[in-house]
Amino acid sequence: MYFSKFPLLSYPSFSSADDSKRLVAARNILRRVAMSEETKSARGAFVEYNVKDGERPEQIASRVYGNPDDHWLILLANDILDPYHDWYKSSTAMEEYVNKKHSGYSVFFTNSSDEFLYNSSIYEGSTLSQGDVSSSVVEYQPNLCKIVVGSFFNTGTATIGLTNGTQLTVKIHRVLPSYIAAHHFQMVGFTATVGPTGENGAEEIPQADPFALQTNQYTDYSKLGGLGLGNPVTGIRTSTGVSGSVALWETYIGKYMGISGSAVDIYAVSNVVHETNTNERKRKIKVLHPRYADSAKREFEALLRI
Repeated sequence: MYFSKFPLLSYPSFSSADDSKRLVAARNILRRVAMSEETKSARGAFVEYNVKDGERPEQIASRVYGNPDDHWLILLANDILDPYHDWYKSSTAMEEYVNKKHSGYSVFFTNSSDEFLYNSSIYEGSTLSQGDVSSSVVEYQPNLCKIVVGSFFNTGTATIGLTNGTQLTVKIHRVLPSYIAAHHFQMVGFTATVGPTGENGAEEIPQADPFALQTNQYTDYSKLGGLGLGNPVTGIRTSTGVSGSVALWETYIGKYMGISGSAVDIYAVSNVVHETNTNERKRKIKVLHPRYADSAKREFEALLRI
């Protein structure tokens, strides 16, 4: 129903038999169409609806419009382009999604002197080694002093081998299954609203700079060497030399790693909690009232003819 309304275009198709090219008619599914602001702002045009666990757009359309093929009205009303990833996931689907996306182990590390270590080549086929254990690095997040690997490592000294043969000596401070490792840090006690919260009423606690003092205050990245601006930070440990710099062990990420004592988790939001919260914000959707369905369809078809 949805894509059947899209215009046709000529698309080159190659025959595997003789490698010849011919043109075939295909739907231009890249054509972007959205509901007009007039429709969206019409009084009583939409009602809010909380998606039930496992419920799909087709089921809602069948109940509201009497036809599951009208599911595209649900998606269009909520600006959803990808019904598989942008739609609210069931509890089972969420568990599978988190386990797949955040598999392996998150290793939080510094250099041997408990300073921040940045190297742009850590991504490129590098490996983390400690004794008889070795694992390829599959992700590197310098803003969290973190790499993701497939094997478990102990705290203590280890080496990161780069593809150019360079060996980086590192100190591992904390290792966690990635799904429960920190995704970001939050500024507890603040009530500011961030993100596109107006459409679903959610309010989020602002994220904290991982390299800020753990007192809920922001630190200018440029004073720490410009990590946020793309420039590598060579080391943050002492409060002398650069105005505004702080000791790494005083920061959110430093305390999370437990550089100067026990690890502090109070401000950390884990990957699984972040993904769950993100998914929950997708639960509340807008459903176009049935009396506006026909006019929305006519508007949709007219836009595709332009």
